[in-house]
Amino acid sequence: MTLLTRTAPPAHDLDLLGDLATAAAVRIVPAAEPGAPSRSWVVRLGRDLYVRSAPGSTGVAGGRAHLQVDGSRRPVVLAEVAPELHTLLDDAYLAKYGRCSPEKAAAVTSDVAAASTFRVRPRRATWAERVEDAVDAVRGAMRRQPAERPCPTC
Repeated sequence: MTLLTRTAPPAHDLDLLGDLATAAAVRIVPAAEPGAPSRSWVVRLGRDLYVRSAPGSTGVAGGRAHLQVDGSRRPVVLAEVAPELHTLLDDAYLAKYGRCSPEKAAAVTSDVAAASTFRVRPRRATWAERVEDAVDAVRGAMRRQPAERPCPTC
């Protein structure tokens, strides 16, 4: 009989999650349909990272995607969340974003927002994605875009 256990994620995955968890907001770009990014709020619950569509933004579907934060793109997989975690996640979102207007804080804990919640798992970028990121980095350096506000949703 084989006992299946969950192994600890590699250290670089935990570093990635830690960096993203401190961001005020991230932008999600689905890998299958690159287009306008969807703004999302991010929280950490235990060892896992979760994203939820920010109030006023359109939701995204799960699957392969990129998270954009501070000018960098990180390849991830967005997975569905077990319904029993939504109450804990609501509390985590209120703790992190409760300083925003009451309407926005209520919107991020609504049933509609809960339906747009995904667990984030780092993944290895494909060769094509790495080339695209390098081209985007060169273009971005040539444009010199202004820095994002600390909390673009508040």
